[in-house]
Amino acid sequence: MIVLQGSKLMRRFGSDILFQDVQMTIQDNSRTALVGRNGTGKSTLLKI
Repeated sequence: MIVLQGSKLMRRFGSDILFQDVQMTIQDNSRTALVGRNGTGKSTLLKI
């Protein structure tokens, strides 16, 4: 069962594009990690 699914996600700050065309699917009873350097938009992606 799909718990969370998103496609074509994008976030921009002014004229700077943080990320675009992001797709994600999280399945029930799965473990998912979002890994990246500081300031790359991990928390922002989860807030969308």
